[in-house]
Amino acid sequence: MIGSAALVAALLLLLAWPTVSPAEIYRWTDERGVTHYSEGFESVPEQYRARAAPTGLHNAPLVSPPPAGDRPTAPGRVVATATGGTEIKFTPGREILVDARLNGGTPVTLLLDTGAQRTVINPRALVAAGVALQTGRAVQMKGATGTASVNTVQVDSVEVGEARVATLVVISHDIDHDGVDGLLGRDFLDQFKVSIDNKEGLVTLNPR
Repeated sequence: MIGSAALVAALLLLLAWPTVSPAEIYRWTDERGVTHYSEGFESVPEQYRARAAPTGLHNAPLVSPPPAGDRPTAPGRVVATATGGTEIKFTPGREILVDARLNGGTPVTLLLDTGAQRTVINPRALVAAGVALQTGRAVQMKGATGTASVNTVQVDSVEVGEARVATLVVISHDIDHDGVDGLLGRDFLDQFKVSIDNKEGLVTLNPR
């Protein structure tokens, strides 16, 4: 039998063992009406904490780190790689909506936007794909309504049919468009030869 002293020591050891709890995602709005998502209540700027609301989403820790050869050596040194190709059908005269997948599985609907320099994805979709929102750096995004401070994050892959771009750094932001999870921008599209046939309602992505 285990003596009482040994049992107490074992319990203390378990209590001292470091644990990683998934951080809850909070949604808050700044004075300009721009919506932000922060990982953990302490990450919300103090002046906005009174209006911050939990989303019920959590950033779970990675089960295992990616292989060393797949990790970027330094911030800003990530190089996207593209494979495959696909065709996207759309209704002429209407927005081009794309069925895409994040990290090989999470489905998203993205608005194809050749005028957008960066791909933008809703934070809720990123969390569903297992992406930690606070791992990137803040950048300024300019739009029709002004400039907003947003975070960038790295996703393992963005896939549209057989067209796949790996290690893509995207912007985490809600574009506030019904039924759309974000924008598919030129950082993805420029990895392919893109042909848009407005008469036939067909976008073709071919490998470069």
